[in-house]
Amino acid sequence: MPAGIAPVAPSASRYPARVLRPSVADAAFDAAQFTALREALARGDLSPERARLTVRPAPVPADALFETADLAVEDRARLRRRGEQAIAAGKVAALVLNGGMATRFGGVVKGVVPVVAGRPDLSFLAVKLAGLARARVPVVLMHSFATAAATAEHLAAIDWAGVEAADRLEFSQSILPRVLPDGTPLPALLDADALADTHLYAAPGHGDTLRRVRDSGVVDALAARGVEHVLVSNVDNLGATLDPAVLGAHLDAVDRAAAMSVEVVLREPADAGGCVAAVDGKPVILEAFRLPPGTDLADFPHFNTNTLWISLAALRAPQPLTWFPVRRALEWPDGSTRDIVQFEQLIGQLSEFVPTAYLLVDRDRFLPIKTREDLADAAPRLADLARAAGLQP
Repeated sequence: MPAGIAPVAPSASRYPARVLRPSVADAAFDAAQFTALREALARGDLSPERARLTVRPAPVPADALFETADLAVEDRARLRRRGEQAIAAGKVAALVLNGGMATRFGGVVKGVVPVVAGRPDLSFLAVKLAGLARARVPVVLMHSFATAAATAEHLAAIDWAGVEAADRLEFSQSILPRVLPDGTPLPALLDADALADTHLYAAPGHGDTLRRVRDSGVVDALAARGVEHVLVSNVDNLGATLDPAVLGAHLDAVDRAAAMSVEVVLREPADAGGCVAAVDGKPVILEAFRLPPGTDLADFPHFNTNTLWISLAALRAPQPLTWFPVRRALEWPDGSTRDIVQFEQLIGQLSEFVPTAYLLVDRDRFLPIKTREDLADAAPRLADLARAAGLQP
């Protein structure tokens, strides 16, 4: 918990009976944490301004990154062998981030959206899972309260795209009510009954993965199988496959005391998000909104893909990730728009707490699809990825 935010007992909430509806009552919810966050927001201790660094970070020198895209043939072959050996030994699993709020595709859960027109069986999830099924590794899916139901129906229809039943693991993100800028929970408002769950609540960012994968028992389940490393990637990035050579580069980094490896690419004009920057001399992942005003992103050319290779030991250890207030505009039933806030954490902030390596990967490993337009533009590449996963478009 950030400095200045003291834990508050659940009973301190003024709205204990109205915070969670019965429809979301099964979701993991930390009432004390929520009370502390909304009260900190009301005091001004949480704000976009306070989220920014006060000292400008430094660019990361080129030698702080390991280039995986332009290796000599013999070096790539060695890394590939090392990665293949780790996979064959059962030391590797994959975790697919399939959570969030299902808002960018017109309210449809993105993981179940077909990536090839007219082929509902060739969804983001189907292609992702089919590739992992061929590698025969344990697969962990993270859902949210907004994606779980549609995902469960789709997974049953595609039978997990060939992933063996014994290799299927799942857990759900926790939930937090959205609030007004003064900290009032939206579910406590008199007209809240007219709003859907996805208006009143939010999944608290992909940083929540780190707590929920541990608290859900998934880390223990993977450890019992002998897993030592986990590939974490977004469901909409089909380029982030289980490449043995990139895994080998991560394992080399672990030999040099790293606990996590982050895949980065050279920034292009359309890229919006995190960069690699040096804070107090240490390279870390920073989202753009945390940079001081006036910072030129051109000075930070390495873009975070949110594809991470994390040791199981790093997943097991709790870390004090920062909570950030994210402002949104929410349409109300009367046609008005209200400013609201949701609280989120960032998985990339783990780089501030564990020794981290940065792998400069080929741009082909980064194919995020955030909008319907992105989907149409990437159609040929997505069809190729489906074929590579053993599917026939």
